Amino acid sequence: MFITIIFNAVWVGILAGILGFLVQSGWKNVVKSEEDKKTEALSIGAGIFIDLGKIRLFLLSILMGVVFVIWANYDSAITDGSGTVFGFIIWLATEGIYDPVFKKKPWFFHKPWQQSVSHIIAFILWGWTIYLVAIGLPISGVYF
Repeated sequence: MFITIIFNAVWVGILAGILGFLVQSGWKNVVKSEEDKKTEALSIGAGIFIDLGKIRLFLLSILMGVVFVIWANYDSAITDGSGTVFGFIIWLATEGIYDPVFKKKPWFFHKPWQQSVSHIIAFILWGWTIYLVAIGLPISGVYF
């Protein structure tokens, strides 16, 4: 029984993370600065580049989707705010603390406010998308 719950939560979390990443990356394109346009990319030939920053966000999104669904199976308090609080906390942990501490990006209050607001909204929509996928697939075990 325990293995079935974990297995179902993992594949639903992976799906939720992928869809959440698509929503988040689409919303982040609403406001882009020159710094965002300069990305670290890996050329795979024939003029095709892989954006390494997007790969990091993609993997983080999948991991956090799995964490959210597994956590929601055992403690429904994480679903308070329909995933939006979870999205805001992840934004605060990644772009508010991790990136500036390790000097990947400047502190959010040193960026234009429009960019910070756009990124916060992107993470809130990302968390909400993960929540909607989790409750939309009853096999995940996450309910209202």
